[in-house]
Amino acid sequence: MSTEKRTVESIQAPAPTPVSTPLSMREVAGLLVKHYGLHEGSYDLMIEFKIGVGTVGADSDDEKSPGAIIGLSRVGLVLSKKAGITTVDASTVNPPRKKTKQIKASGSR
Repeated sequence: MSTEKRTVESIQAPAPTPVSTPLSMREVAGLLVKHYGLHEGSYDLMIEFKIGVGTVGADSDDEKSPGAIIGLSRVGLVLSKKAGITTVDASTVNPPRKKTKQIKASGSR
């Protein structure tokens, strides 16, 4: 067992490369508006977190201390009462499709 102290830099893995440009919170809200089929109203992105508490730290007891872990558990939409940084207008990001007239073809029936 090594007595050498490890630094955060020595144990961190390289950051993964995203497959494309990451989305902003507003873009995620717009995608959810489309996902839920909303065509009117203003919506804000809702993020639900879960918090766990316990003892955290290194392996030895004298280096442990009380701590908390925060995890992202769900994302969704809530109706917006006031425009904010994640507010999207459903009529803009997901306008209703215009109905097209179907013309009956004159046939042999």
